[in-house]
Amino acid sequence: MTRRRTILIAVAALLGAALALGLYDREIDGETASAMAEQMARDYHARTGQPKSAFTAREGRLWADGWEYRWRFKPCPELASLRIWISRNGRRVRYAELPECTPADGQPLRPRTA
Repeated sequence: MTRRRTILIAVAALLGAALALGLYDREIDGETASAMAEQMARDYHARTGQPKSAFTAREGRLWADGWEYRWRFKPCPELASLRIWISRNGRRVRYAELPECTPADGQPLRPRTA
């Protein structure tokens, strides 16, 4: 076997292994990302007991590295929201922010009533 043939076989094997291991990521579409975000929001509401009515309608935004979905918390919408981030390939999904009306300095705020 020639040196050139050995190199070509090695390159083909590495490319095949990369594809088989999923190193080549396909992007998920917005509809799939939205469904994933909605499922995470339902899980959050079920776990915490926070009613869905305490949040505004979903806002969505596409960034270079993934999707961000946000539901503002009605008692203090300027400060708190439920935010979910989903990577472009859908492999990394996390809560980016959980609703908390108390700012980082520890001073309590009065919730908005309206």
